[in-house]
Amino acid sequence: MNKLLIMLFALLCVDSYAQHSPGFDAKEARDFIQICNSFTYLDLHDSDDAIIPQEYTRIYTSPAVGMDNLFQVYVNQSKTKAVLNFRGSTDQKSSWLENMYSSLVPAKDTIFKGETAFLYKCAEDESAAIHAGYILGLSYCADDVLKQIRNLNKQGIFTIYITGHSQGGALAQMTRAYLYFLPKSKLDPKNAFKVYAFANPMIGNKAFAQEYQRRFADPGYSFLIHNPEDIVPKMPVSYNDSTFWKSNLQTMLFDRENFSFKGSVKEGLLSMMGSNVGKFNNGISTNVQGQLVKLLGDFRMPKYRKESNFMHTSDPILLPPTQYPLELKDSSILQNDSLMRIYKRDANGVFEEKSLYKKDKVLLQHKPYNYYTALLKVYFLADYDRLKDKYFVLRNE
Repeated sequence: MNKLLIMLFALLCVDSYAQHSPGFDAKEARDFIQICNSFTYLDLHDSDDAIIPQEYTRIYTSPAVGMDNLFQVYVNQSKTKAVLNFRGSTDQKSSWLENMYSSLVPAKDTIFKGETAFLYKCAEDESAAIHAGYILGLSYCADDVLKQIRNLNKQGIFTIYITGHSQGGALAQMTRAYLYFLPKSKLDPKNAFKVYAFANPMIGNKAFAQEYQRRFADPGYSFLIHNPEDIVPKMPVSYNDSTFWKSNLQTMLFDRENFSFKGSVKEGLLSMMGSNVGKFNNGISTNVQGQLVKLLGDFRMPKYRKESNFMHTSDPILLPPTQYPLELKDSSILQNDSLMRIYKRDANGVFEEKSLYKKDKVLLQHKPYNYYTALLKVYFLADYDRLKDKYFVLRNE
């Protein structure tokens, strides 16, 4: 009997420190894309009460630092789990410069801001390299992130999710990699982390991505959730010489319906240019760094790598693109009998001549609300059916 009680006590102790279950959890993803919508709701409605899951309460919002980066901290009702939610890009110039600062720098090095040194390590592999803008962005947030994690630990909370949409998703992944290599003196080893990154651009080269996948994604503790029609996850401009020919030849031979000749030509040109893409990115980054110095003060980055072979940290979980209603450029065509006879329509009444319609709302595919509704449509259909607004619309449209 005593042995049984000891075993139960040991199990309870372990569970209290590490409650993450490996693998993709649709409910977790739903909760965190709702939390990612906080910033949009606060901007548009001055309140995010309508979107935040009832299970979670926000206990902290960081100041905006560096390139207009900030994060929120949420705790669940039982105070056993917490969420760090990084904000995506804003309309501030520095925020967009962070995205454009896309040279690759070593995954282990030092950033100097004045006399202050930010030592970071995000991978073991010496050939691993990471996005300069996102590691610079993290350097301004890192001390506060660690402070808030320690505050959570004081409350007995060690099970922590890291999430974010767009630039926030990139920072969520970068933060996970950074936290992994911190010495025990800076971070309690009882902490357990799990990442859900939505609509994120790529954050590192092939060597970094493969190591990240091996450490976090393959064991089931880091996930990417993307919309295939969203252009942001395809950024930065990159080439990947190891996968281009294999992936495109396979698609051309065995999946012709999804084969894009135009897209393949573009990727092929990037592949053939190889290091020239890196030189181009480095030229842009030199200009961007000059602008950022004016905004942030003097800082020195590690030497840029000559490559630009960005790769995602794992295969993403794909959500369906948001279907916006087709809008005619000129609705009077419906009252014109002669034009109605000229233009053919399909069984659903849609004109076959697509030029009659306004352009697709491509940029709106990236909105966090559309990721929320798409996730509901796939995993929680009853909740999706009950939604009044099934896609993001600016109220002044």
